[in-house]
Amino acid sequence: MKFNKLTFCLLATSAVLSFSACKSGLSDDKLEEKIENALTGRTTVDVEVEKGKVILSGTVASEEEKQQIETIAKTAGDKDIKSLENNIIVSAPTTTPAPIETSNNDAVLGAAVNTFMKDFPSVQASVKDGIISVTGTLEQAKMVVLKQGLDNLNPKKVDLSGIVVKK
Repeated sequence: MKFNKLTFCLLATSAVLSFSACKSGLSDDKLEEKIENALTGRTTVDVEVEKGKVILSGTVASEEEKQQIETIAKTAGDKDIKSLENNIIVSAPTTTPAPIETSNNDAVLGAAVNTFMKDFPSVQASVKDGIISVTGTLEQAKMVVLKQGLDNLNPKKVDLSGIVVKK
């Protein structure tokens, strides 16, 4: 009989221990909060936890930052994370085009204008203070070519108000 009581006590103890070992450490809400706290200041990253599975989403500027966030989340969640899915997107770097430098040197700009204007004998151009002023008569079809060509010389402005357009 003593043997049966001892066996019963051992079985009961092992059952209690096995049930407590199966219980997870943190609820999903607590785990999510713990990871979000570790990621404080990362406003472009979202954390979602479902049944111990952590899902990271949002955008970051670099692959290094993406990996760093994953490492922080794993460290914060430690043994409470069953799996981690990193859906963070690395955004393309934004590049600003170099500013277009306008020509402030009337002599240099005037020489470039004179060379370009050889293809337009019915119009004349003058340069003053970086502004190209054009006068004369020109066909509508050639106006676009003239304007684009003069704009490519990077003046402050191209004034075509003195042109009479032939149809």
